[in-house]
Formats: sequence, structure tokens, C-alpha cells
Amino acid sequence: MIMGKPADENISSFKLKLPTPELERALKIKETLEKRSSLKTLLLLLVLTGTSMVIGDGILTPAMSVMSAVSGLQGEISWFGTNAVVVVSIIILVGLFSIQQFGTGKVGFLFAPVLGLWFFSLGSIGIYNLVKHDISVIRALNPAYIYFFFKKNSGAAWSALGGCVLCITDMLLGPGDIFPGAEAMFADLGHFCVESIQIAFTCVVFPCLLLAYMGQASYLMKYPDSASRIFYDSIPESLFWPVFVIATLAAMIASQAMISATFSCVKQAMSLGCFPRLKIVHTSRKLMGQIYIPVINYFLMIMCIVVVSIFRRTTDIANAYGIAEVGVMIVSTTLVTLVMLLIWKTNLFLALCFPLVFGSVELVYLSAVLSKIKEGGWLPLVFATFFLCVMYTWNYGSVLKYQSEVREKISMDFMLELGSTLGTVRVPGIGLLYNELVQGIPSIFGQFLLSLPAIHSTIVFVCIKYVPVPLKRKGFFSVEFVRRTTIYSNVLPDTVTKMSGR
Repeated sequence: MIMGKPADENISSFKLKLPTPELERALKIKETLEKRSSLKTLLLLLVLTGTSMVIGDGILTPAMSVMSAVSGLQGEISWFGTNAVVVVSIIILVGLFSIQQFGTGKVGFLFAPVLGLWFFSLGSIGIYNLVKHDISVIRALNPAYIYFFFKKNSGAAWSALGGCVLCITDMLLGPGDIFPGAEAMFADLGHFCVESIQIAFTCVVFPCLLLAYMGQASYLMKYPDSASRIFYDSIPESLFWPVFVIATLAAMIASQAMISATFSCVKQAMSLGCFPRLKIVHTSRKLMGQIYIPVINYFLMIMCIVVVSIFRRTTDIANAYGIAEVGVMIVSTTLVTLVMLLIWKTNLFLALCFPLVFGSVELVYLSAVLSKIKEGGWLPLVFATFFLCVMYTWNYGSVLKYQSEVREKISMDFMLELGSTLGTVRVPGIGLLYNELVQGIPSIFGQFLLSLPAIHSTIVFVCIKYVPVPLKRKGFFSVEFVRRTTIYSNVLPDTVTKMSGR
């Protein structure tokens, strides 16, 4: 019996895609994007803007989460003032960023139990406050109260939507104080499937957050003066310190998730030629996504310290965070719509309903959070503008450089003729010449022939390409012999810069 080859299996499972209205529409959109440079530039700017805001979140989230956790001590320790909050927050941030080089592999198993305890404590405290104070606040689940709220408060209700953004993405403790709520479940999101996230949100996150908010509302009905410290004040006195420890750990996990997301975004931007090349360390031999970028890590740490030292209050940082979050949502909605049209080939009506429904809601939230620009909301815009300029400039320069190399590359016949005409001497040894071309001879080599009286007997043109391989495989490279000369084209995979054996 002859065993089939993998290629045979691929052929047997091949399915011809017959022309459909969705396929023809996708091809037309793709052709339009490829032909019009203005549309390609607009799409690139949109993607880079979203990426820049995510990197900005990598600065705001650790600063805000840690400060929110530490500020809980102000009510329990009389001498623990704002200066103490800032100093302790900076110490924790320095420690958090200092351990990034060791990776999360050894402590990753703690993430799920800690987050589980966090949400369990939120739900339990919420039930306790509902039963003890005013269970009638459950009526707030009726959507009709949204209409009543806007009818009665008008402009104030619209402004309150800015706080609702933090309720969606985080656990709002009080004015400006937040801990990881819905956002915390996205820690290491790339390691879970869609169904896992949906089940976790539906069965754990959403119910616990609802109970927590209703419990706080019930507590406020009896103690309206506790609005500024509602979360900590609503905790039973005997449970304060255990909940404080769990909340602090949950805040650090949420910060870790955003730091890891920033590393991943920078790595992907580097592989696409949109970010300067930096040293990347893979901290895991099994999971490709666990990486560490020293330059970015210390940049984030310095910026977090600057943000904490300058703002000194979580209120302004929370305003900045809301703008960054809504901005990322709008960019994601736009790009997913494009994916639905080009990749998924979704029905046109459904593809347009998606941005119409979600985009309109996000624009309403955006209009609310933009009113906070003067109150700290300008910060993510500054971060986004800075990173956008860096990435777009680098991409623009990289494209020009590559196009120049392709346009000016020289043929093998011309190089041999030029070498014999100049009488170039070949000396023993190996010469390495880096270039961006996978095939062909770069024009810079012709300049070498014109400028140097001698060249090495063996010339190797090295081109480094990024491949999704977490381990450095011995002998894993491609060599192309250029005719019968002693010139080689060598393609090396830049999988890792350094491997951590931890």
C-alpha cells in the first residue's frame, strides 16, 4: 500500500470557490485598495492609530491600576496621604517592570485563581450589601430607567457616559478609582478560544460586575456621603485586608496583560516594517507569545512613573484612559467591518449593520469622553500622536529604502563584467553584506566594486526575515547559489535575539 503524501491530501481536499456576489465584492474592494495609494495610506494610518492607542494603554493601565489599589489604604491608615500613595505606587511599578525579564511562565498559573477570587469577592460583597441595605435597587436592571435618567438629567446624563466607559472596561470603585473588572478577563487572551471568553464573560464576569454595582448602589442609598470611597467603604470591616490584597494582585495581573499586549503590538509592528528594530527576548520555550522587549519595558516604566508623579490622582488618569479605550474600540470596529467584507465575505446587509449598531454606540461614548480632554484626556492623544509619528515615519522610510534597492539592484552579468573591467582583486576570506532583498544583488555591492581595490573571494548577501518560530533551530536558514560564482544569497530567520532558559 502506498501512503499518500501531504500534497496529495491537500489536493484531495481542495475546493474551488465558485463566483458569488460576496466574492466579487471582496475582489473589487481589494482591487480598489491596491490601486489607490491614498486609500492604502488611510488604512495604514487607521491601523497605526489603533496600535498607538494600545501602546498608550500600556502606560496608563499600570499607573492607574496600581494607584487605585494603593489609594485604598488612605481610609484605613490615617497618615497615609497622597504623597505616600505616589511613593508606594512608584515602588510597585518599578518592581512590576523589573520582573518582566523573567517572563510570566512561573507565575502564570496564579492568574486564574486570583481573578476567580477577585470576581467571587465582587459578587459576594454585592449580594451582602443588597441584602443588608436596600435590595430594591435591583429594579435598575429595567432598561426603562435609562430613558428616565436621560430625561431627568439631560446634559449631566450624557457626561456620565464617560464613567460608564470605565464600568465596561474596568471595575469602577469611585470617582477616578478603578480596578480591573471586565478587562481583567482578557489577561493572556491570545491563549484562549472565543468560546472560553464568551463563557467566562456570560457566567462569571458579567453577573459579578452587576452584583458589585448593585451592591454599591444599595450601600449609597443608605450612606450617600461615601461616593468617593464606595468600593472600600462597602466592604465589611473584617474582610478589608483580604479583599485589598486580592484587589492589588488583580490590578497587577491586569497591568501585566497590558504590558504583554504592548510587547506583542511592538513585535508585530517590527515584523511589518512599522517600528525600529529592537532586541526581543523569548521567555518561554513553548509559547511564542511570551516575549520581553527591554527598551519598551523600561520606556513604559519611566512613562508610568512620570504619569504617577505628575497627575498624582487617579481621576485625571481615568479620564485619559477612557479616551484611549473608546478610540481603540472605534478602530477595531472599522477594521472588523473591513475583514467581514474582504475575508469573511459576509452578507453586505449584515456587514453594514455591524458598524451601524456598534459604531453608533461607540461614537456616543466618544462624544462623552472627549469632554474630558482638559481634565487629563489630552494624555492618550499625545501618546498616540508620538507613536503614530514614529511608526509612520519608519514605515515610510523602510518602503522608500526597499523600493530603491529593488529599482537599483544590478544583474549578475553586469557585476561580472564590472569586476573584470576594473580588475578587482579577490583576496581569501568571507565577506557578509546585509540587504533587504531576498533575491538579486543590491546596488551597494556595485559601489564596493568601484570604491575598493579588492573584495573577498566569497561574498554572502544576508537577508533577515521574521518567521513565527519561538526556538532557534540549528542550521535553519536558506542558501541560494548565484550561478557558478562564489557568491551566495543567505536568508536568515530572525526568530529570537536571545533565548531565556527559564
